[in-house]
Amino acid sequence: MFSFFKLILFYLSLIIFTITIFISGTIKENPNFKDNLISSYNFVINFFGKSTLTSDRNLQGKRIYGVDNYVGTYNAKYEGFTGEEILFGGTTLSRKNNDYININIKLQKYAGDIKVINRFGNNDKIILDDTGSFSDNIYIEGASYYLVVKLDNFEGNIEIEIN
Repeated sequence: MFSFFKLILFYLSLIIFTITIFISGTIKENPNFKDNLISSYNFVINFFGKSTLTSDRNLQGKRIYGVDNYVGTYNAKYEGFTGEEILFGGTTLSRKNNDYININIKLQKYAGDIKVINRFGNNDKIILDDTGSFSDNIYIEGASYYLVVKLDNFEGNIEIEIN
């Protein structure tokens, strides 16, 4: 059913994209055609990028977004949780609020396994997997980027701040 919902969203976005192209006209009639086309494409990929994030109701902790889905805070206390949470990120050609984000994470592990992952497209980079902290500036222009936590019977606390 979830795949069916994503398929409907895809076709809806495709229809919106097509309508925007027709409204924009041709290059002769509208000198901004290329800009409108790029803007429409960016709208569609942003839409799908947001739908990839774990919904608030399915999160184990409390997420508060900042100016967009790439930044904000997340705090959670896990008690034997197994699963994956996609916390922040999206897909965009160019982020309106700067293409750099600053990530700060504090992790306290009591039991189980955790992997905090920077996901660029299909490439996962584990940035934290044990008690400790992580801080870095990350460049995300024109990329599909997500901050993901994968947990296996994990007990512990995590605090994330991205700005």
